[in-house]
Amino acid sequence: MKRRGLSRRMCFFSLIMGLAMIPVWSYGAAEKVTAQDWRNGFVQVAKKVQPSVVSIRSERTVTVSPGEGFGEDYFKGTPFEDFFKQYGGPPTKRRQMGEGSGVIVDGEGYILTNYHVVLGADKLTVRLFDGKELKGTVQGTDPKTDLAVVHVEAKGMPVATLGDSDKLQVGEWAIAIGSPFGLEETVTVGVISAKGRTGLGTGTYEDFIQTDASINPGNSGGPLVNIDGEVIGINAMIIQPGQGIGFAIPINLAKTIMTELIKKGKVVRPWVGIGLQDLTPELMKSFNVEEKEGAVISQVFEGSPAEKSGLKVGDIVVEIDGKKIKNSQDVVSEVLKKQVGQKIEITLIREGKRIQVQVTTVEMPTEAAGQKTPSAVKEWFGLRVTTVTPDIAKQLKLPKAEGVVIDNVEAGSVGQDAGLRRGDVILEVNRQKVRDESDYRSLMEKAKQGQSLLFLISRGGSTLFVSLKEEK
Repeated sequence: MKRRGLSRRMCFFSLIMGLAMIPVWSYGAAEKVTAQDWRNGFVQVAKKVQPSVVSIRSERTVTVSPGEGFGEDYFKGTPFEDFFKQYGGPPTKRRQMGEGSGVIVDGEGYILTNYHVVLGADKLTVRLFDGKELKGTVQGTDPKTDLAVVHVEAKGMPVATLGDSDKLQVGEWAIAIGSPFGLEETVTVGVISAKGRTGLGTGTYEDFIQTDASINPGNSGGPLVNIDGEVIGINAMIIQPGQGIGFAIPINLAKTIMTELIKKGKVVRPWVGIGLQDLTPELMKSFNVEEKEGAVISQVFEGSPAEKSGLKVGDIVVEIDGKKIKNSQDVVSEVLKKQVGQKIEITLIREGKRIQVQVTTVEMPTEAAGQKTPSAVKEWFGLRVTTVTPDIAKQLKLPKAEGVVIDNVEAGSVGQDAGLRRGDVILEVNRQKVRDESDYRSLMEKAKQGQSLLFLISRGGSTLFVSLKEEK
């Protein structure tokens, strides 16, 4: 009995000692060690990354109207506005200076930065960590992602280590390095606040990392790095007057763009030819699916790889090459990571069944053509519709005089709340084709009261699904 009691006490003592020796996740005695480790960690990150971060000074010539910055701006919207325009003298040209940052990604002198840092620049000066200044030239730009590559004549430059932004977790450390307001080699620390931010109105492709690491004008183009000193994003923008809200372009997206710009001076994008929208709870009910995440195909372009592979409007994309899809932005991001001519496997939900379809990407055309467009809605949901006539089809540049076009949306109606607008064309109601106003009314009258209706809408050459339900 004594031996058993002694054994228990020894086990208990060993357990306590083991817990006390956990260095990072424990409390109490280990707190000082953890804090010291973090401090040294940030110092090491700065030492590792700073040599590969550069300051970029841009100079551009701008045309200035007379009184700009005082008279014309100050009196804008008043009777004096025209006076400054007419009698202020001829426009003049002046030099405008700008500051930004960049990160060296290739020892042969290639630097990754933002497109808006080099936009319109007549002259670029790149200042290295050791103070040396070099003339920079634009290797290539991609306005759609706000990325650019600048080249300097130098060899053996210190190259940053690029990480994997797909592995980022909300809450982990984030360190921004750059030249805010021209203050070179500035290091700020925060966390990853969110991933996959979209709808910021900055460009065609949005998939931002949000961070509270302090980012200011001049940080643009500089790296956002993790605690291991790996670049996980390119700092791109801030929201004014918000504080602690900055955004960076994920490095996995930037890698693809960067490689194209270095090799070809331009971006050749892969394309499959589909229009997408997020799978919302309303659309889940309308399509009668259990999946809570995914992207609905709202358009398949004529002659595209998607059409040739049999993809259909109403298919729900849930995986691409085995990776789960949460929303439409995920689909865009995954396709953009591929090469032109590469096969991708898309997992779909179609009429309740899970299927796999292989699609081979092609080079994205300058203008995606081959869309259909039809018509509109009337009293239901506050929408007034009319049949698409040949004249209307010609005016709206529709391939056929088919469908109904919305010519009025009642203020405060369900239709307005859903984002429908004058000029939208209704192609389908509950997956049934609408040829004219008679078809539309027939389908609407058959619908059960209180039922959600799924509309396929054509707008400006693209199509999207909208789920509508009358409020009781």
